[in-house]
Amino acid sequence: MVKVYVEDGKFKVKGTFDLGYIGLYKDDMISVDSDCANIRDEWDSIYEMSQNGELTDEDIAAELTKRFNKAEEKIQKNIRMINNEFLYRIYDDMDGCGREFWEREELRVPGFDYDDPDFNFYSIPLKSKGYTGYGIGEPNDGSVEKDDFEASLRENAPMFNLDGFIKGIKPESMTLWEDCISFQCSDIYDWALICAAYDRIDLEDLKFMDWHNY
Repeated sequence: MVKVYVEDGKFKVKGTFDLGYIGLYKDDMISVDSDCANIRDEWDSIYEMSQNGELTDEDIAAELTKRFNKAEEKIQKNIRMINNEFLYRIYDDMDGCGREFWEREELRVPGFDYDDPDFNFYSIPLKSKGYTGYGIGEPNDGSVEKDDFEASLRENAPMFNLDGFIKGIKPESMTLWEDCISFQCSDIYDWALICAAYDRIDLEDLKFMDWHNY
């Protein structure tokens, strides 16, 4: 949970926001997109609230606290779908660039022969119904049926140390917007698979909106 408060005319955040595999963001890693004055003018929902009477900066901070804690609860209820979407977009990048994850010892599985001439990680069939890998994706609030991509990856690609990869994800920053949250993260393996990966998650239906990696 987070608490938004006012300091020197700006909204600051303390606490934590859990995005599953994408990372646990806390305190100074989390920011609000605009200062107090701009939010009053630019966020339609806050502007409408101000029309009903005096609205102090502290009142707005309390509203933002309530709003973003509710958003985290919604994400946690759908965290499996969020994790699946995140993993698919990373895999899609890996596939598009032909990244040889096995060059990193931390991502290898002991006993597997990566030098086998018949080994072709990117020819492995994976279930991916409901994922686009780029641009605006499908909702992750349960309203659209999607394959369990993580389960398919674990079952069909056991030579990829998925747990090791997840363990090495480093959350970097998160921004709270009126209708979405944005995040940025990398991996700790010299950016082997993700480097400043960025996206925005729509708070209405939890779709990914603007994926970038590298």
